[in-house]
Amino acid sequence: MSKDDLLGLDKRRAVITVVLALLLAAGAVGLVGKIADFGKLMDALREADKTWFPICLAGLVAAYAGYILGYREVARMHGGPRLPLWTVARIIGIGFGANVLGSAAGGLAVDFWALRRAGAGTHESARRVLGFNTLEWALLGTFAAVAAIFVLAGRGEGAPLAMTLPWIVCVPLFAVAAAWVSSPKRWRRLTELGGPTPKRAGGLAGWSRWLLAKARKGLADAIGGVVVVRHLVTHPRAHPAGVFGFALYWFGHLLTLYAALRAFTETRLVLAALVLAFATGYVATALPLPGGGSGGIEAALAFSLHGVGVPLAPALLSVLVYRFFTFWLPILPALALLPTVKQLNRELPRFAGEPRSRVARRRAENGGQRSGPTGSRPTRT
Repeated sequence: MSKDDLLGLDKRRAVITVVLALLLAAGAVGLVGKIADFGKLMDALREADKTWFPICLAGLVAAYAGYILGYREVARMHGGPRLPLWTVARIIGIGFGANVLGSAAGGLAVDFWALRRAGAGTHESARRVLGFNTLEWALLGTFAAVAAIFVLAGRGEGAPLAMTLPWIVCVPLFAVAAAWVSSPKRWRRLTELGGPTPKRAGGLAGWSRWLLAKARKGLADAIGGVVVVRHLVTHPRAHPAGVFGFALYWFGHLLTLYAALRAFTETRLVLAALVLAFATGYVATALPLPGGGSGGIEAALAFSLHGVGVPLAPALLSVLVYRFFTFWLPILPALALLPTVKQLNRELPRFAGEPRSRVARRRAENGGQRSGPTGSRPTRT
């Protein structure tokens, strides 16, 4: 089995994805640049303070470090795989470049594959991956909601209500819904998988039963991911690197964008305005856009920065630099680490979590209930 088969990578698709991403980015630059005035773009480019670019790189390193810490913490919780830092660093290095390299589901597919190879069950792996992905967005949403409140209170250039109110209204609603489904009174019932998935029998009725069963299991895993987040947030001493790691991840992104802004403009954004603009534009990455979101994300971030007071020309250039460091540059370590995939595939099973006997004993000590929110005991594959 080749490394391409292991991770769902395809060289031809990777080349097509990179070319498409470049074309989309060029198209976004052309459209936004026309609005911003190409003359102003060239002036900002000539006057750029390149001493800020190393700080952009430092932000990328911080983002890597944060993701590594957060991933490792979520992987090991409740008897899960205890992965060494260098192993996690390789997984994350490959995953960060997976969107452009053409993996079927990007970095999350790599994260899921690594947990499965390290002995976690299919649904357990899915819940852990969904858990830290949910935690990422929950932290960003919380930061954005708080930033929106400060901007509305006068800290910033007065962003439009369409940028502030959705965060202030939606984030608390999502938090209440998450707290409800992950409540100790109901999470076990909501995360039950039920019986085996029926086969895809011929006819509409057979397909309907199969789709309904798959949807139920998918919903159970999604709720299981929310339960993982609740456990991390409510047990910070037991899992200190969980929330801190993903907070550091976002700090790295913000530092990269801030340094890129300082390179092209004298406009000094207060922290609240920067966080609000970044979160608003970054929402575009959640959409299933082609080419890893190239083009669409650049445009969204440029206009959201413009909405909080940054002139459009330096905003666009700043976003291009930010995307170079956070989207294009990670391709290099991913390519460098791809030859190690077979080695990872062999070594990951050595880091499987607690043996069944220990987990079973702990379940007995807990009154026969599951020891954690991931929904299944770690098993070797």
